[in-house]
Amino acid sequence: MKASALVLLLLCSPVLAATPRNALLDVSADVLEPGESQVNVFFGQYSRGILPGVQVSSHLTPILLTLLNVSAKAQVLDRPELRVSVEGGAYWLAAGRLLGVSVLAFPLAARGTVPLSDNLQLNLGAGYQHLALDTDGTSLNRNLLHVETTLVRHDSRGAFLLTAKAPLINLQRVRAESVLGNRILEGTLALDDVSSWSVMFARDHLFDKKGHVRFGIGYRHRPGVILVESIGPVMLTFDMYWR
Repeated sequence: MKASALVLLLLCSPVLAATPRNALLDVSADVLEPGESQVNVFFGQYSRGILPGVQVSSHLTPILLTLLNVSAKAQVLDRPELRVSVEGGAYWLAAGRLLGVSVLAFPLAARGTVPLSDNLQLNLGAGYQHLALDTDGTSLNRNLLHVETTLVRHDSRGAFLLTAKAPLINLQRVRAESVLGNRILEGTLALDDVSSWSVMFARDHLFDKKGHVRFGIGYRHRPGVILVESIGPVMLTFDMYWR
């Protein structure tokens, strides 16, 4: 009963600040203004607005230790009752030649933001990723599709986020040389991951006018996968970024 009353108080309390645009780029349909930039410290990501309604992003961590990547996000609808954006990119494993592996990924995403009140908004998103991995004698092509929703309540010092995510499709095609008989094995595996949902509660806190720190805790439900379950179902997140 006390928990329910706390939730109602959180959602229905007086407005402290109007919902800011461009505050939470990773969950909303908003983009940076031309000339505006954002640096995420923990993930090493740099984003910059280049045109009205268009931004580009890339990770700047050391080349030989991560993926070279670039993505672009464009806002295709900007109305008071609904904002919509689409995002696409490409990832390449920079250290692939040293490791003897080739990794390419092409993620796509669509997001919509629906303001519910001056300090409350709902973000809806869908993401698709094609992953191609090749090593000596083995190749993997994977197609992933997921949906997510985030409820955001803004206040004078930041925002609270409640995110739920669920995969819809996990289709994998594998081609490998068998150890015995030197034969080529090839097949397609479709995994029903709809039960592998996750939920996370986070706080995005403002400091020094342009700085953000985000921390959160969540739960990932992956039934029937013993190895994954042994790692634990608890998810933790932490990041800092500046505009």
